[in-house]
Amino acid sequence: MGKLNREALAHYLSTGFEKKKAADAAQVKDWEVIGDDIEEMSVEMNPDTETMKNILGQTKTTDNGYEPSMEADPFYADPDKNLYKTLRDIALERKKGADCKTLMLEVIVDGLEEENYLAFVQEVIVKPNSYGGGTEGVNIPFTVSEDGERVKGYVTKDSLESGSPTFTAGSPGL
Repeated sequence: MGKLNREALAHYLSTGFEKKKAADAAQVKDWEVIGDDIEEMSVEMNPDTETMKNILGQTKTTDNGYEPSMEADPFYADPDKNLYKTLRDIALERKKGADCKTLMLEVIVDGLEEENYLAFVQEVIVKPNSYGGGTEGVNIPFTVSEDGERVKGYVTKDSLESGSPTFTAGSPGL
């Protein structure tokens, strides 16, 4: 098959910001894909480890897991997109806490012949980093940080191709 093209990994945000839980992801119908104007975007894992060398010369590492986050930059304002309206309100109204919480859907398409694709839904906090920008347009770059439960499941090929992915928790049967 060779290496995966970047479009094989897609990130969606639920634009309603209705304080849904990851367990409720099957009912989400307002997924909006991130990436229209972005040339590069990665989930930064931010591993949390501590290394200590004791008096015996032994190295001990404490692994506290990860603190993943993702930067979406640029994100140009498009009044036709629900995500823009939500980001605008968070930034201009200086919202915080639960008002910035939503769900993120990650989908990896690594087998084109499959009927179901591996996916995860994660509770996240979305925070604009700034707003304004240059002559290219109004830019509202934002950070997505994990904040709660993560659920493994899948989306169907048909739902993904329709632009309205439908998440189902459980084994994708891959």
